[in-house]
Amino acid sequence: MRIKFKKSNAPYMLISLLFSLILFFNVNSQSFSRLISSETNYEEALQNVPINVLYDSDEYFVHGFSSTVSVKLSGANRIQLNREVDPDTRNFSVVADLTKLSTGTHEVRLKTKNLSSSLFATIEPETISVTIEKKVTKQFDVSPILSSTTNNTGLEIGQMSVEPTKVSITTGEDTMKEIDRVVASVDSSKLTADQKSVRTSVQALNASGESLPIQSDPQNVTINLEIQTPSKEVSLYPIQEGELPSTIESVKITLNRSKATITGAESVIDQIDSIGIPVDVSQIQGTVKKLVDIPVAGNYQVNPKTVNAQVTPVFKKSQETETSSTDQSNASTEASKNLSEASSSAETSTTQTTSDQEAATDQSTN
Repeated sequence: MRIKFKKSNAPYMLISLLFSLILFFNVNSQSFSRLISSETNYEEALQNVPINVLYDSDEYFVHGFSSTVSVKLSGANRIQLNREVDPDTRNFSVVADLTKLSTGTHEVRLKTKNLSSSLFATIEPETISVTIEKKVTKQFDVSPILSSTTNNTGLEIGQMSVEPTKVSITTGEDTMKEIDRVVASVDSSKLTADQKSVRTSVQALNASGESLPIQSDPQNVTINLEIQTPSKEVSLYPIQEGELPSTIESVKITLNRSKATITGAESVIDQIDSIGIPVDVSQIQGTVKKLVDIPVAGNYQVNPKTVNAQVTPVFKKSQETETSSTDQSNASTEASKNLSEASSSAETSTTQTTSDQEAATDQSTN
């Protein structure tokens, strides 16, 4: 049987065929995309991608899970892939939706949001375990403590005080009942001898000393410290520095003190028994006194910080001879002058005696 088509139906048939093709390609576009991109597929592994947890933060407190995951992205579009790899241009996020869950512990599957259709994501791990509790807030006193896991380097910690003394702790209803004390811990291995305070975070501990999940306001507090550091006396000695002037053979350096006190960690000051005092003699022309800083080559303090050094030069022999000759010449001149004055005095005395005798004779004659 032969079927005849009217020419007037041809446009409708073409339109139907076109819609069929569009529908076919739309349904199978993902399969075609995978098939085409299989030979030019790019991959990137992303670490520490944050998890966006969706829940009522005014009503509930959520804890018990890692805040980041690893994500492997793949796709044929290199430009789009690079955009999602860079955190500054990234559009997608990893989401844990807890909005339909009640209190308790739940296993939640992670999903990607706003990821381009040209990219595919694999999340590791695929699920997280989450604990949901009713949210409560309470004030606690903060106690400063020294970390028990640190190695003390010789510093002796005296009295400690904390500012502010109270903080507001927000956590789950059941977790709040476990809080035994709220502390701010100081790592003594990182303290220095001249340190007066340290900024540290607040922790809530249970009776076993284990840290509990909380939110603190403020999150950090200041601990004021009284550090009592070991000290010891060390000897001081001069060190000649610089080239002597050509007229000077040597110098004698005398310090006004032979001892100083150093203060610091025991492990540091135990290695020091003496300190050399550098004294510059390059410009010496005669005896001079200098105020010199006591050098500190390490993490310790010294008292006093300065010392007086007297530098006495010893001139070369030629200089001494000239000086001696000059002194002898001056002595001879002085002796001649004294002798002349003595002779003049004697003559004056003799003349006076003769005059006296003549005057006596005249009186006798009369």
